[in-house]
Amino acid sequence: MPEFDNTKRSIGVNRLDDSARKDMFNKFVSAGGEVLKEKPDPKEEENKRNRPEPKVRQSTVSRGSSDEGKSRSRSGGGSGRDSKSGSGGSDNKPSVDPKLEYEKEISSFIARFSVKLKCWMGRVTAFGSSDLIPGFMHEFSTKGKQALIECNYSATEILGNPSISPGLSAKLDKINPLLVELIAMCQKLYNGPELTDITEPILVAPESPVAIERVKTPIYNLFKKMYILYPYQETLKKSFLQAYDEMQKIENKPALIYASKKRKISQEIDTLFNTFFEKLYLVVIRAENKNIPLVSRYMESLLGIVPEDRPGQRKAGENVPGGIDPKAKAEEAKKQEEEKEKAKEDEKEPVSLSKEEAYGLRLMQMYSIAKLRKKFDPKNEFGFVPDSDKVLLSYFYFREFDDEYSFVLTTKKIDLKLVHLNGVKIDYRQKMLDIYESTRPVTDQYRIYLDVIRELQKHKANPGANYIEASKKLTTIEQKRTGQSRTVRNGIKEFAQKSRDILLDLIKDMKSKKEIVVNMNDVITFDAMESRKRLNKKPIKQCVMEAYCFALALFDRIESGDLYGGLVELTPEQMKESFGMEVQENAAENPGLEESSLAGGQTESAVPSNPGAVASVPPTSSSSEDSDPLDEDLDELEHVDHDDDDILPKGNPI
Repeated sequence: MPEFDNTKRSIGVNRLDDSARKDMFNKFVSAGGEVLKEKPDPKEEENKRNRPEPKVRQSTVSRGSSDEGKSRSRSGGGSGRDSKSGSGGSDNKPSVDPKLEYEKEISSFIARFSVKLKCWMGRVTAFGSSDLIPGFMHEFSTKGKQALIECNYSATEILGNPSISPGLSAKLDKINPLLVELIAMCQKLYNGPELTDITEPILVAPESPVAIERVKTPIYNLFKKMYILYPYQETLKKSFLQAYDEMQKIENKPALIYASKKRKISQEIDTLFNTFFEKLYLVVIRAENKNIPLVSRYMESLLGIVPEDRPGQRKAGENVPGGIDPKAKAEEAKKQEEEKEKAKEDEKEPVSLSKEEAYGLRLMQMYSIAKLRKKFDPKNEFGFVPDSDKVLLSYFYFREFDDEYSFVLTTKKIDLKLVHLNGVKIDYRQKMLDIYESTRPVTDQYRIYLDVIRELQKHKANPGANYIEASKKLTTIEQKRTGQSRTVRNGIKEFAQKSRDILLDLIKDMKSKKEIVVNMNDVITFDAMESRKRLNKKPIKQCVMEAYCFALALFDRIESGDLYGGLVELTPEQMKESFGMEVQENAAENPGLEESSLAGGQTESAVPSNPGAVASVPPTSSSSEDSDPLDEDLDELEHVDHDDDDILPKGNPI
């Protein structure tokens, strides 16, 4: 055909040797080409033309002559020799490792170009970069996340209800044990921490691409679970539909409820496997930079899939959700007993604190929670926040530092000199002013946290008629509260850390060189409006020391103490240990408690039951330096005798 001849002439086929032709043929085949018709060998065609036509005898019975037999034997012998020579030639060829050849093939230039093109056309990455584009990440963080949550919720509704799950599982087992197994595997698709690791980068920077290495591990884990379920997606949908049919028979509720659930779960399964499964596959091959076939042993090996991971391992009646496994129950009881013993041993071990931190805890324990509410929330604007809320407590201590101790960061009564360190001029006054300016964002973030709690309480009071949507919204708001709680506490912790560090620099200087604080022995005196402050009429060096101790204790409590952790509220045990009180709903609902705690002015403090904690000292009026027992405790704990050479205890204060 002229078209083929022109093509062959343009690419120069006639100028290629046999090896080059074979390489080109292999490339075409690996790129998806097919052999429609094999071209016969020209020599064989020429032999056929020159071969004389055989004579045909007209008879009823056809018998072969001896000459024909001889010719057949000769031709057979010749073919045998040819085959032997061919096999002998193959033995002389060097052996090639198929795995290395396959690895070379899927990572060649053409393969890598194909991967980039696929990911670009699939709108997963840009053509010249492996970073995941914001559009794909936003789509996954909304639609993909919603689909995973819906699958987890529906599977939990079927398998996690102790009242109906055992009977429901037994009925599904009569049909096929695979049904329960697939639903359980679908339930495990959702993994909260891994899903947060995937979606967090795009939530922090909505317009920025996400580095593929940052989310590679959680995406591989999710894709592995989806890869195993991919061949069973239709059976998975039928499993949910059959389960809801059986659930309707057990619960005897209107069919319209279950029809809505069936439609919803079918849509979300389609969303996962018809949309995001292919996109996650593109992420995997882009991360590996290899054109790995979707269904291949190489992909299974990469994901670490073993035969035990695949469905079909479960038998009828095994691992029935809602049932009691005696072995598992015994192991769980043993584990709980070990944890209790370990907790008791931990309680026996005394908590070792530095003298500065112990003194800072005394300063923090001067006020009960009711006193803190009265002092910093006189209008009861935070009355809906429980006493055990870690953000509320952190914010109250933050306000206490701001009210009683932060003046050392801003006052001009402390004479600070410019110093030179390694040829660089350091202005400590400006540095402390900059630190104090960082208190404003903390207050703003705290008000956002209050709005989240209001939204949560409003939703709990009126969740709406749609149970599924209400449950999803509740989960979303609680996650928002957890994230905002972490944001507020981190802001307070950062401020306390910066204040601690710069005050420690001043204390070290007052103990050694005495270059920064010029008037360290001068007494601070406030005006009539602020004369009730604790540090009124005390030496500057003591004011700096007490501010440092308070900032140190506040930082440590948020960093690793009772105000640390993913839980937004203190447990009853922590409340008893830290404040010596049971958990109260809020101070506003217990006026008797508040009045009793405030009756003694500032003569009451909460004493923790933890033997490692430091008991608070009931202070008296702070109008006189000699009559303040906290100053006496400071002399004992810190060895401060108000002499120039004894500001710090012997040794490293941290």
